[in-house]
Amino acid sequence: MRVFAVGFNLYNQFDNDQKILEEFTEVFTGTDLRDIFCISHSFSVIHVKANVVKIHPRNESMEVDSGILKICCTNDRLLILDKCNNVHKMEFIDLAGDKPKLKEIPMGTNKIKDIACGSKLMVFYSSTGNLFNAFEKLQFEKHDIIDLKCGRDHCLVLDSNGAVYTFGRGSRGQLGHGSLNDESEPVLVEALAGLKIVQISAGGWHSCALSRDGDLYTWGWNGTGQLGVYDKTESQYQVLATPTPVNLNENVSRVACGSRHTIVLLENKELYGCGWNKYSQIKNCKQESFNTFVKMQSFENEDIIDIKCGPWSSVVLCM
Repeated sequence: MRVFAVGFNLYNQFDNDQKILEEFTEVFTGTDLRDIFCISHSFSVIHVKANVVKIHPRNESMEVDSGILKICCTNDRLLILDKCNNVHKMEFIDLAGDKPKLKEIPMGTNKIKDIACGSKLMVFYSSTGNLFNAFEKLQFEKHDIIDLKCGRDHCLVLDSNGAVYTFGRGSRGQLGHGSLNDESEPVLVEALAGLKIVQISAGGWHSCALSRDGDLYTWGWNGTGQLGVYDKTESQYQVLATPTPVNLNENVSRVACGSRHTIVLLENKELYGCGWNKYSQIKNCKQESFNTFVKMQSFENEDIIDIKCGPWSSVVLCM
């Protein structure tokens, strides 16, 4: 796997001496990578073997005997879902010791199928269709959930029919229900009902959904243009509490959110982005933010696997 990154690299989380990657740069060139599971402000969690991950730049390795299904992290904690449907947690304060300390989270008889976490959330989905938030079982129950994504303090839930549910903090419209209210239980995003949603993504305080037809919808906080929605005849929308379609010239095939920026891969393999640009995570220029999607780079000659974001960085994974 080849990995190209741009943006914040102060802590060498991309195995490169440049503090800011101003242009897309191939990183981890000496490592046989399977995946980059997650990127925080100060480190990357990379998958190197079926049951081994490394925390870079500390070069700490962790082994999970039964193999790894999914990893998610914040700057404070790491969650690992293994192939036996058990969840392991590590608080990064534990890295002060000699070796990383993974602790299995007791979930009783619940077999966990999916996990997601934010600064204020830890969400688990069980094989019995139950959803847990920080070990508290929610009333919500569905047997066809296929994805979970967490922002800083909100969560998106996607089912196999393409319906989206959200819960958590709503103070910046990130739940998409047309208000700024919080929700303790997942609530259907009515504005997306009837649209077959195939991908969801959550930024710090904003959300994105991609339809089967390649249409992108964004909502939430737009303080740095991360929604890609701007009306030149009016002042910039600071908050959009309802999913809003974004006008792009091509269909979108992938979307990813950073803390305050958004990137999309179009069907023609061009990468576009909008939002905060202090660390050149969108473009190498002095402009600090982009209110609409601008072209970042074409990857037409690459076989792209996925796109991802760190809080202040953008990443393209290729074969």
